[in-house]
Amino acid sequence: MKNKFNLTPGYISGLTQADGSFFCSINLSSKHRFGLQFRPKYTITADLDSKYVLDSIQSYFNCGKIIINNKNHTAEFVVEKLEELKLIIIPHFEKYPLFCAKLHAFNLFKEIVNALFNKDKRTIEGRRELLKYSLSMNVTTNRKIERINILYALLGQKGAKEYEKELIINNINSINTPISNDFISGFIDGDGSFFISFQKDTKIKIGFNITNDKDSKPLLENIKNKFNNIGTIIEGTKKEIVYIVNGLNQINDNLIPFMDENPIFSERASHYDKFRTVALLLKREKPLTLKNKINIVNLAYEMNKKGKHRILSKSQYIDLLKNTNFE
Repeated sequence: MKNKFNLTPGYISGLTQADGSFFCSINLSSKHRFGLQFRPKYTITADLDSKYVLDSIQSYFNCGKIIINNKNHTAEFVVEKLEELKLIIIPHFEKYPLFCAKLHAFNLFKEIVNALFNKDKRTIEGRRELLKYSLSMNVTTNRKIERINILYALLGQKGAKEYEKELIINNINSINTPISNDFISGFIDGDGSFFISFQKDTKIKIGFNITNDKDSKPLLENIKNKFNNIGTIIEGTKKEIVYIVNGLNQINDNLIPFMDENPIFSERASHYDKFRTVALLLKREKPLTLKNKINIVNLAYEMNKKGKHRILSKSQYIDLLKNTNFE
């Protein structure tokens, strides 16, 4: 799939919607105003096997750097120079927008970058506002309450335990701009999953889903509509929102034509190729012969995470197939 990689700006925004982050770290620094240094940062994280996607994005923007984490088997595209954020990253997302909670984070991020770039909000009141923007940017934060107390104290404020009351809450609950096909492709490349289920009764089923935060329901509803309203949207066990398509005809008639026209480019593309092969075979041949069931097992049994979540090993499942009567 690397040779077919045709990067588009909409794809970058879609991948950012899934795997990107807008964040502002706050460092204690005696060299900075009121002892605080604000450092906004834009990142996209990918599996290390998909680093070539981040390399292409870095070339597209002509800025930032790639950081490798061999321990976690990940790569991260990072832009943190203020001028690059102001002149390259922000204009991109103004032209090719994000949605829902990610748009909320971007809007606050933009306020911080503009203030720092233009040397605004340099009073203590202004710095308090930047702190509020920073803490409001993401629903979850790794900052501990003790750390937040220190940040507030440096700006002459007490009672930081109630800081959540001051946060700017995301109220973007609708989508008012068109969602492009390449945006959806990038979003799927980050948060989509193509899976093949090998069941104990030897039936083989396929499915597709997109999982995202609870605030992204309007986005998933728009994508569902884009796919001719196939599938369902449910709430997961951890309050996440999941868009699921399981119907074989729905997949072959709607999902596959869309994906073929709007390809994904990460390592997940190889999963899609196997998924597509199996979907077409399941539709064409009913019932599957033993030979083709074994062919599907050899093709796709270790497709996601090398099959480590399968109850049976590949050889055990093939034995199960051979010991089952077929018409």
